[in-house]
Amino acid sequence: MRMAMLLNLAAFSVVVSQPLFYMIGLTEAQRALSASAYIELRQRINAAMNRRVPPIYVAALLLDIVVLVAALRESAAVLAVTATAALLCLLVDAFFMIRKNVPINGLMDAWSTTSYPADWERYRTSWFRTFGYRQVVLLLGFACLLIGAVYGT
Repeated sequence: MRMAMLLNLAAFSVVVSQPLFYMIGLTEAQRALSASAYIELRQRINAAMNRRVPPIYVAALLLDIVVLVAALRESAAVLAVTATAALLCLLVDAFFMIRKNVPINGLMDAWSTTSYPADWERYRTSWFRTFGYRQVVLLLGFACLLIGAVYGT
């Protein structure tokens, strides 16, 4: 169980690193960009994330399930509760990502730096609003995993 928890923490930490980086400075930096600079940056981020994020999320979800099953087998109630909470947080995040952020990313990927909607800032604001909710959920999930790692075994 310890190895599963370690791997779960590692995978989840990669997932939660994106919202942490956005909180530290990327959101502010992106809001200061011109439309063409923002579009180019968003498209480059999307291309990289579309390749890398799915396997990381799947690993985090599967490893959390492994930890949850192990906690249930060993009657580790605190760890079972925190692993369940973390799993729910990942699922909520994935839901909002797929339902809100990914469609906006798709729209932005179709824009060019010289041809984009006049209300492009509305799309950016909507993307950041949804991502803000996702940040809270992911940080809460990661905090649950940390609590489980410290107090649940």
